[in-house]
Amino acid sequence: MIKAVLFDMDGLMFDTERMYHDSWLELGRQRGLAMTEALVAGMRGRNREGCVALCKAAFGPEFDFMELRGACVERMEAQIAAKGLPKRPGLDELLEELARRDLPAVLATSTGRATALRYLELARVNRYFKGAVCGDEVAHAKPAPDIFLAAAKALGVPAEECLVLEDSPNGLRAARAAGCKAVVVPDITPIPPESEGLWAARAATLADVIPLLECL
Repeated sequence: MIKAVLFDMDGLMFDTERMYHDSWLELGRQRGLAMTEALVAGMRGRNREGCVALCKAAFGPEFDFMELRGACVERMEAQIAAKGLPKRPGLDELLEELARRDLPAVLATSTGRATALRYLELARVNRYFKGAVCGDEVAHAKPAPDIFLAAAKALGVPAEECLVLEDSPNGLRAARAAGCKAVVVPDITPIPPESEGLWAARAATLADVIPLLECL
């Protein structure tokens, strides 16, 4: 029986993965870097240290990841200031239903705490979350299980009784490693096949998670 729901953020709650994707590729093009789709996809769900390692492997040990990341964040923030933070379909409906059922929700994101909490406030959904574990607060990033284990521990709920909602393969691997059940809500990254056993169910939108709560 599910006793808590652990939420990824980028690409799941907010349509920010697409913004990151477009910004990384555009800035790479402007700087003459071979910033590939595969490299950008590999960074999804990882914390800063994991992304640094991937980029240094691709562009050399002297690559200034933080400069490019800063430019990427600046570009995204300008878009958010102009158009708002885009929510993914069904987010409000699912959060309302979890509150109605008294099922606690916890944020478990690779994004740093300051940005993550600001996004929750911008989207006006912070009141639904009982807590947050962020990428700058765990020793090992997704696909390691640390972030989901920490979120379950913060609630005092066994990991196997937590439902993880994810859109990225790294996040799904982390959920399995933690012993959590997972529902995948696909975004821009192709999801692993069902045969890999990384997800218990697939939902087209977050609202489509609601009927799954009865059978997971």
